[in-house]
Amino acid sequence: MEYLTLAKIGKILDLGVFYLATKGTCGNPRVRPMRSNIVHNGKLYLGTTLNKNLYKHITQYSGVELCISTTDILALRVRGEARVANHIDAKEALMAKYERIAKVFDNNPNHPDFAIFYLENISARLQDFNGNILTYKE
Repeated sequence: MEYLTLAKIGKILDLGVFYLATKGTCGNPRVRPMRSNIVHNGKLYLGTTLNKNLYKHITQYSGVELCISTTDILALRVRGEARVANHIDAKEALMAKYERIAKVFDNNPNHPDFAIFYLENISARLQDFNGNILTYKE
């Protein structure tokens, strides 16, 4: 039997643009395209900047959901609680994986605007076009 793992979730998110849904500070849903993630030390991390609304949204309402669809995957949905962290090793790993992130933040994981967050209490569901379903839960 095949299992969905956090590593597999990260690899699927690497396939293209995925979408992150949050609750906006106005109470309305917000969805934004994302292109960067890293599974590091057993956690799924994403990055943002301190001056973006995303940062405000996840600090006020931690519940988020990611979604991606590809030519082979009907949908991967990942739900969890966003936790802002200052894990320098995760910031360095994200910068090493994504040159554009390193460039934006002057290759400095301590850049004052660079923020990262990880998801905890993750539940995920992967479904292909044949109706096969895999799940993951922390």
